[in-house]
Amino acid sequence: MFTVNGVSLDNNTYDWRVMSDTRRRSQLSRDRASLRASGRDGVVAGLGATVDASMLSVEVETPTGFLEALLALVGDSGVIAEGSREAAYETVATPAEDMETATPRTSVSLSLRLPGAFWRDVTTTTTSEPLGAASVPVSVFGNISAPVADAVIRVQGAATAIRVTDSSGAWVTLPNVTAGQWVRFDSATGKAFITTSAAWSGGTDVSGQVDFGGPRGVFEITPIITPGNPAVRFGQVAVSTATRSGASIDIRGKAAYLL
Repeated sequence: MFTVNGVSLDNNTYDWRVMSDTRRRSQLSRDRASLRASGRDGVVAGLGATVDASMLSVEVETPTGFLEALLALVGDSGVIAEGSREAAYETVATPAEDMETATPRTSVSLSLRLPGAFWRDVTTTTTSEPLGAASVPVSVFGNISAPVADAVIRVQGAATAIRVTDSSGAWVTLPNVTAGQWVRFDSATGKAFITTSAAWSGGTDVSGQVDFGGPRGVFEITPIITPGNPAVRFGQVAVSTATRSGASIDIRGKAAYLL
């Protein structure tokens, strides 16, 4: 069942109905650079690709008298959800066609662009793990199938030479923190802050002491596929420190999905 901005499109109040010809799956395409090497056939492999904004088409049947209400709900942009997953959208077109029915009804095609490409969990999750060794694996975002490039990472001190490395090779290094300090990195913005409490906002800006990179030039958490069982997926990072005492890490965000 689709909802748009919290309102169901299968709606008894307005007699809206999502039609069977709805294209329920967003369409994904990857933009890959082509780099040729002299004397080599083909192109250089392994260059990071980006996924274009995907498209979604939702067909809704409405009494003509409630057509304007539907279009007002969809508006210029918003959030569409189905089950436990959601995606921000931008409206591209809403062509409407009157139907030959006993009472005036209209079929509307909601053509929506998902600028973030992927569907996300509706709810935010936080995974916490003590840092009791020089390198600690942390599994996050169960059932993930697309990269998460906006997770927030928070490390409680004391810890030095903090480095978080994703299975893809993406990485971020964070400044040292003492006991009673937390360093928080927002991978969506590349900014970092130190606080004296377990806060998810505010603090002293220490972004100049952070470095990050990876195959696509950003820190992101990508899916690991269990060998022989692609239905079992998760993200995993390795957290390394030179020294640590009473330290821990929190990773917060929403899992990402291809569909």
